[in-house]
Amino acid sequence: MTKQEVFAAIKNLVSPTEEKFEETKVEFERVALEGGEVFITNQTESELTIGDTIYVETESGFEIAPSGTHRLEDGREIILDENSVIVEIKEEAEEVVDEVVEEEVVEEEASSDLSKIEELKGAIHDLLMAFEAHSNEMDERFKSLEADYNAFKKEEEYSPIKKDNSFKKSFSKLDGRIATIKELKK
Repeated sequence: MTKQEVFAAIKNLVSPTEEKFEETKVEFERVALEGGEVFITNQTESELTIGDTIYVETESGFEIAPSGTHRLEDGREIILDENSVIVEIKEEAEEVVDEVVEEEVVEEEASSDLSKIEELKGAIHDLLMAFEAHSNEMDERFKSLEADYNAFKKEEEYSPIKKDNSFKKSFSKLDGRIATIKELKK
């Protein structure tokens, strides 16, 4: 796998498609307690579910709901723990089955996310291993070049031409021949 393929794989894992975001107005789920005068919310767009933190609407904003059992206007009952988190919703049996199905869908999505994370970890590991191999190869090349350079520095220098007198002798013979040719031309 080349560097470019590894980078492309990581890019696809991190941002598989370009998404266009639209602005939407968020409206919280708002439910009346029995009597209809007090409203509660989980501050999400979804219905009340187990694990949601519940808030009571007041004129000044939202306050954490008190713990205990609260009856809703539609007949359901919610039980809140000391942190105002829903621990149980009492309603008709059909609706309880729907919640179980929703929880299974959430678990499937979580396992899908985990597999993507594992795939990303693998791609990053491959990238790091390729980088380490490339780094080691560059270190070996550098050491080889350094050894060649040091060997070159230690070699003797080439002896200059000045010490070789044979060139001078042959040049003087050539000089005499040129003089002879010039005399013959005259």
